[in-house]
Amino acid sequence: MENIKNSENQSFRDWLVEAVNEGKTASYRADPIVVATDAGLINKEVMPGIDVLTSPGEAFLRQIGVTFFSGLNGNFVVPSMGQDTGVFVAEASDAGGISANMASASLTLTARRVTHSQAITKETLSQSSSSVYSAIVQNLINGVWNAVTNDLFDQLDTDAATQITSLGTNAAFTNVVNQEASLNGLALARPAYVASPAEKSYLSRTAYMTNQVGIWYNDQINGYPAYCTPASNVNKIYFGDWSRVCVGQWDGLEIVVDPYTDAKKGLINLTAVGMFDTGCYNKRGFAILADASTT
Repeated sequence: MENIKNSENQSFRDWLVEAVNEGKTASYRADPIVVATDAGLINKEVMPGIDVLTSPGEAFLRQIGVTFFSGLNGNFVVPSMGQDTGVFVAEASDAGGISANMASASLTLTARRVTHSQAITKETLSQSSSSVYSAIVQNLINGVWNAVTNDLFDQLDTDAATQITSLGTNAAFTNVVNQEASLNGLALARPAYVASPAEKSYLSRTAYMTNQVGIWYNDQINGYPAYCTPASNVNKIYFGDWSRVCVGQWDGLEIVVDPYTDAKKGLINLTAVGMFDTGCYNKRGFAILADASTT
């Protein structure tokens, strides 16, 4: 088997047909698909006639302000330290020995492989519409970013485990907004609530006071933005500064074609491969409520 590399300006369909007809295991570099941008949804041209949108997972992470590190090489250490405040002092006086503590904690991002596979039929190769191949690439990319988004919330639970508060079966308004109070000493850059669809449903139908609207109303909780994502762990309500969690990416994405494994079924297996890691590099920026009242 011969591995071949193809540039993004070659037709994805032509490349795929050639790889299958010539019996080669081929890999397609899809570097332009993911780029650093703060925009929401942007058309990203991968090859003539095929456009790929920012996946919902990536778009969501950028919307809430997650920090991205791209083009990494080797392990990447993200330092963090406490948020200090200066003091006003009287004329001709010193600060009384008060100084910043520069001791820092750190988070090490390490490349971890993320894959997502999809099988297409030999009949699909006979299609001439570029939209067919746009959908194939889009589904592969979406699958990769769904995995990254899910992982971010799992890593946040691990990295900020000391910030998780259990309130039993009661996600009352007081308990929810007390998440804000627990971070009272921090200046937050991008504060917001994030929860799962089930948690949003519960908070939307639970009044914050008698005969009042729900705790979650107009995509806000107590005046702060509230976001809903299926990637959020179902029994958690997250509040904090989302610029203090991060996604690291090594190189671009690669699409590998395998025409052999399911050849007798007329199927061609495509696998998108990327190297990512996620983490929270400052747990002090989060308060996480563990709630069991959504059921």
